[in-house]
Amino acid sequence: MKRAPLPPNEAERLEKLRRYEILDTLPEDEYDEIVRLVAHICEVPISQISLVDSDRQWFKAAVGLEATETPRERAFCAHTILNDHPMVVEDAAEDERFHDNPLVTMDPKIRFYAGMPLITPDGHRLGALCAIDHRPRRLSVEQQKALETLSRQVMQLLELRLKNREIEAKNAALVEYDRLKTRLMSIMAHDLRRPIINLSSLVQLIRTDEVEAGERGELLEDLNQLLDSTNALLDNVLGWASHQLQNRSLQFGDVVLRELIEQLEEQHRYQLRRKGNRLEIDGGEPAVITADEHILRFVLRNLIANANKFTAAGRISVSWERVAKTQPSSARLENEYPSERSPADAGEDSGGEVVIHVTDTGVGMSPDQLERLFDWAGRATMPGTDGEKGSGLALVLCHDFAVRHGGRIEAASTPGEGSVFSLHLPLTPDAQAGA
Repeated sequence: MKRAPLPPNEAERLEKLRRYEILDTLPEDEYDEIVRLVAHICEVPISQISLVDSDRQWFKAAVGLEATETPRERAFCAHTILNDHPMVVEDAAEDERFHDNPLVTMDPKIRFYAGMPLITPDGHRLGALCAIDHRPRRLSVEQQKALETLSRQVMQLLELRLKNREIEAKNAALVEYDRLKTRLMSIMAHDLRRPIINLSSLVQLIRTDEVEAGERGELLEDLNQLLDSTNALLDNVLGWASHQLQNRSLQFGDVVLRELIEQLEEQHRYQLRRKGNRLEIDGGEPAVITADEHILRFVLRNLIANANKFTAAGRISVSWERVAKTQPSSARLENEYPSERSPADAGEDSGGEVVIHVTDTGVGMSPDQLERLFDWAGRATMPGTDGEKGSGLALVLCHDFAVRHGGRIEAASTPGEGSVFSLHLPLTPDAQAGA
């Protein structure tokens, strides 16, 4: 038995084969009908559409044969793909390449083989359309022409499959673009509305005659600080919009948790003081985590703002800890949005996870409010302790971004006592997500 040599363009040929995403797919009527037609026209008991993979030939469709694949070293089709013209073996028992081939000496006892290579528009030979018999024989000119014509039909089906997948991918990208555009515009509207209202209120207060000169100086300092934090917020949101709409992968890097939270505390200083709240940072391990800082900053900033919204003259604390990998309390938390981490990286051997807790002593939530907290369609709106308005959008977006990062957000609350939001993030990120 002589094993067929590899084609000179084998690497490119295999790459092209895998682009069609046809290997190991389920049977399809269009291909099954072609092999039945070949068997009828060529008057043979066996016909198959064979695709030659790196170490096997796999049958997309076959009649008269129960096997779904055979080793490449035994494959007649591995010889067929070496040329553009049909390969015909009238008696395999008399051919030095095949006379001792197990496919000849044992089942299916091939004696006659005719194969027409399946050739892509750019000249790559993926496999063959074959007619096989248990006895030596010849094909008529008409039968051979039919085999060639039907091989081109197989390639047309494969090309149509490729085009359909490309169209589906483009349509999915358009749908995703519209979804992201809607959400990002909502982010901008939600996150920028409150700072602008605060700026307007502060300017109006400074203009009044009731403010003394010393107080005016303090208010101007507050105004300057609020302008800085609003500008930082705008840069953050616009950066996120660019990141999302350009479909960039996550950018993982080292994030020092305390430094990040201290920056967020500085940005929220005016809002915290205005509500009479204090923010405490209760550090833990690890001090540095690997994360996409844009995601982490966005989520924590909104969780702190949310805690401040529903707390008056109280305490807000941010703490973190390293824990073993835990399961989400709801399957929806992992299934509603796609994660950019691979399943293996979220497994038990990934080094556990970091959990960042944002705890407040505010008004708390009812069980019904908790149930709908991260529901895009059914999210509830609740006024803050100072009558602040909101759409409930921020928490949904935070959950969306956390899941995209491979994590999740969970919430617990007692009415009248406060709430705790826990952001779970894997300690070991997917290296491919940030590529």
